[in-house]
Order: sequence, then C-alpha cells, then structure tokens
Amino acid sequence: MATIQKQGRGYKITVSLGYDYTGKRIRQYMTWIPEPDMTDRQIKKELERQAVLFEEKVKNGTVADATIRFADFADKYMAEYAQLYLKPKTARTYAENLVRIKQAIGHIRLCDLRTGHINSFYRNLQESGIRNRVTAVCKLDLQAQIGTQRGALAAFSRSSGVSRATINQAVAEKPISKKSAEAIAAALGMKLTKAFTVTTHGEPMAPASVLSYHRTLSSILTRAVKWKYLQTNPADNAEKPALGRHEAAYLEEADARRLLELLQAEPIRWRAVITFDLLSGLRRAELLGLRWKDVDLDAHTITIRQTSNYLPGVGVYVSTPKSDSSARPLPISTAAVMILLEYQRWQDAQREKLGDAWKDQDGRVFTSDTGAPLFPDSVTQWFTAFVARSGLPKVTIHSLRHTYASLMIADGAPLVVVSKQLGHAQTSTTANIYAHVIASAQAKAMQTFDRFNDVVVSAEPEENAPEGGNKKAAGE
Repeated sequence: MATIQKQGRGYKITVSLGYDYTGKRIRQYMTWIPEPDMTDRQIKKELERQAVLFEEKVKNGTVADATIRFADFADKYMAEYAQLYLKPKTARTYAENLVRIKQAIGHIRLCDLRTGHINSFYRNLQESGIRNRVTAVCKLDLQAQIGTQRGALAAFSRSSGVSRATINQAVAEKPISKKSAEAIAAALGMKLTKAFTVTTHGEPMAPASVLSYHRTLSSILTRAVKWKYLQTNPADNAEKPALGRHEAAYLEEADARRLLELLQAEPIRWRAVITFDLLSGLRRAELLGLRWKDVDLDAHTITIRQTSNYLPGVGVYVSTPKSDSSARPLPISTAAVMILLEYQRWQDAQREKLGDAWKDQDGRVFTSDTGAPLFPDSVTQWFTAFVARSGLPKVTIHSLRHTYASLMIADGAPLVVVSKQLGHAQTSTTANIYAHVIASAQAKAMQTFDRFNDVVVSAEPEENAPEGGNKKAAGE
C-alpha cells in the first residue's frame, strides 16, 4: 500500500517493496505537485490516482530507484551508456562537464531534482568569475629548448605528455592551459613561473559553454527517463542562454580564387588537401578519413564512410561520421577530380620511393610524406600559417567548408541540395548557419525583376488618366 506525505507544495508518495538481503527496507518514491488552480477535492482524487498508478509501476518493475543521487546516476550513465555508445570526443566532453555539474547538483536525489535547480546552476555559470580560467604564455625560446632537428617535437610531446598542437601554441607564445604549461615546464626541468607567465581570467562563461553543460545534463536525464528512474526530464524546460547570431566566416569568390592561385606555389602535399577541402566542403575529420576506395574518379563521386580524429591520450583514431546524414555519397567537380589525380601521382611516387618504409594503414587519400594518416591539427596549423603569410582574410580551415556552401547558395543552388552536400540532418540547420548568405542571394535574385521597370513605372504619371478599365492594354 502506498503512503502519502505532504512535502512543501507537493506530496511524497512512497511504496515499500519489503527488505533486501541485509534486512534494509526497500522503498521507492515519487513526488506529485498539484496544479495551482486545483481544488482540495480534485487534489485528493488525483493524489489517490497517482498513488495507485505509482504502486502498480513499482510492483511491475517499470520504475527504477529514483532515490539515487544525481552524481551516482551520472557515473552509471557514463559507464553503461556514454563510454559504449557515444563518440569518444562527446564522451570526453561530458566527463569534463560533469566535474562542475556534480559540484552543483550531484548531491540531489534524482526524484528531488527540479527544473529550478538546473536554472540556478545555469545562472551561476554566467556569473562573473565563475570560470576562474588560468592560462599560461611561454616566456622562453621554447623552440630552441626543444630543438629543430627532425622528430624533436614528437619526442618532446611524448616525454611531456602534451599534444604537438599545444606545444606549437606555446612555441608561438599563445595562451595554453595551466595544466599543459606545468607539464612542459616539468619536462624542461623548470618551475612553472620561470618558463611561463600565468594569468587568471574571471570573465563569465560564454553562452556556448553553458549550452554544452545543458547538452550533457539533458542527455543524462533523458537516459534516466528511458531507464524508468524518472517520468519526465527536468532539463527540458530549463532556461538556456541565447546563443546569438553568429555569421559563418567564409571567403568571397575573388578571395577563394586568390587562395587557389596562391596554393599553386605550395607543395602538392598541402596544396591538394586544402584545394580539395574548398572544392568539396567536407568537415576536417571527413576529409582526413577519406580513403581511395571511397573515391570514384570516373564517376566524379566520393562517399563519406569514416572520419579521422584526435584525442589526447588516445592519438589519431578512426570513427563513424557525425550522423546518419553525414555518411553520404557526394558528387565532386572536375577541378576536384583533377587535383586528386595530380596528388595521386605524387603519392604513388612517394610509395615507390619508400618501399617497405611506406606507412599506409587503410589506403588513406591524404597522408604524410611517409604514408601515415595526417595529424588533424597539422592541417589546421599549416593553413593558419599560410593565411597569415599570404595576406588573405583571416579564416580557419573550417571556413573553407563555409566558403563552399556560400558559393553554392550565391550561385542559386537549392537549399536542399546544399544541405545534402554538407551532410546536415535538417535543411533548417543549413538555413540557420547561412541565413546572411541566403538573404544576400534573395536580394540579388529580386534584381531580376528590375528588367520590367520601364513597363511598370511610367516616366511621367498621367494627371488626367481615366479611372476604370478604359486604358488600352499593352500590345493593343
């Protein structure tokens, strides 16, 4: 028999399931909160109904123990779901976010977790000083410390446990995390403050970061509903910060042409990967995961079947595309086929020259000089340096994808076609990202009808034109 106890604005319903093997009573709970406009009689009747329904669910095994603390359920979620079914990068992000989430709401039982708790957490994330972010900028000639001989950077990366991308950031005197700076300083046999200038930042957390925490929380609580720990997800109605409109950075057609012209003077190894990225609109991970067996040069098509990614502690690894719509066959242009053919000749020559030293693993299209898969950040770093020395507008490697999409839209390609080429799950995603480009294309399209100006707009309006339909129609 369920028992009912008044608790704040609501009622706590308890169902007993006897005792466990240690003699501890097994109970399960739920909280029901009546609507504000309900009468006492309506509350009593609905409360009895909720108690009967809850007892039936508990007895039938369709309700899990919602008294579990959020922190404990989050650990269960990570072990039994995230690590098994989520992509490694997503699971890593969720694990990092959970450190702060557990500090805020980890002590609360699932059955007591309310939207208000989550709203308070999100508000707290946006307060000044919450990030307490610490960065470090190297004040040494780190390149001289590491050495310039071949393999020196890779060796220092292994000894320090810091990625090559982060070390390159430090060499360029750009901010890195305090943890990475400590590891680099330790590898050099120095104190942190001797090698780095450390700065503490107290700015509020950016809306995009708050939304990252929301995605983590929402995923965990959605699983709690599916596993019958909760009936509803308290994160569904949480107040999230507005992300604001962010226009995708891209190159205008003239700058895209100039980029391709400047690339002609660069080594084919880099020229091919950057040119093909601009001509295909692939994500970086899709580009680097492409294999020759995924390319049909005769049919002018490629098929996205895998991605190439990197995680600290894991290294470069292969994964599935971002979503079902990302795994897609794509037509490519004649120019894209031509650059692949030129690159293929270079790669074949490299393979023949190195013989057994060629490090091909799965027939990857874009590789290092020795045939190994390209380190993702190496492409980003090369392109960033190339843009800086070429005087091009400041864009990133991902801007090539935006340029591809923007040029298609400006040329009148239907949005559904652009969306499919980009691998977006919904056309609305494409419309949101490229709203400014679409607006510009629409304005240009409306100029088409200016050709009728001489017919529609009279040079001299007739003062005494008769009303009604007495005026002769054009052509009479």
